[in-house]
Amino acid sequence: MKVGTPLGEYPFEFSRVERRDGSLAIVGTVAGMESTVVLDRDDLAAALKKLALPIGVALALLVIARARG
Repeated sequence: MKVGTPLGEYPFEFSRVERRDGSLAIVGTVAGMESTVVLDRDDLAAALKKLALPIGVALALLVIARARG
């Protein structure tokens, strides 16, 4: 995964996932510095809403493909 910054793109090297007070923290390094992305419940709900349509389309295409095959 790459992280875009005003100084350019850098690889994000994943190291672990942690639970923190009802949130999900993804820990890794960016440009040699330890970095953390914390997703709280509102972030996770927003991500699921944005993914709902693409996942629904993919599932519909899978059902259609299996029905034809």
